[in-house]
Amino acid sequence: MDTTKKNGFLGYLKGALTAVSATLIMILLFAVIVRFFNISDSWIFPINQVIKVISLILGIWIMLKDKQKGFAKGLILGLVYFVLSFAIFSILQGKFSVSIKNLYDLILTTLMGGLIGIILVNIKK
Repeated sequence: MDTTKKNGFLGYLKGALTAVSATLIMILLFAVIVRFFNISDSWIFPINQVIKVISLILGIWIMLKDKQKGFAKGLILGLVYFVLSFAIFSILQGKFSVSIKNLYDLILTTLMGGLIGIILVNIKK
């Protein structure tokens, strides 16, 4: 494997692991908050989406060192993030269940990654 491909793969891996790690940490913190404060169930889905967006921003920010091809790289990282987080949370729940909701989540997470990639590539230092 040449250096460019190796660095590209490592960038995606680093970005995906950053995003998934951030998600796990924020979900854990949110679970503690839910446990000790009487938070309505109606808040769980929106907060989970915010956690997902923040995690993707962190992962894509880490990955986009060269500031090129933000849409494509964001799409790929969004897809990798979805697959990793789906696998991890399925293992934690003790079951793998695939539904149409998962398909929607896959599409939205991937597209969200592309959009975040576009935004981050165009942000000036």
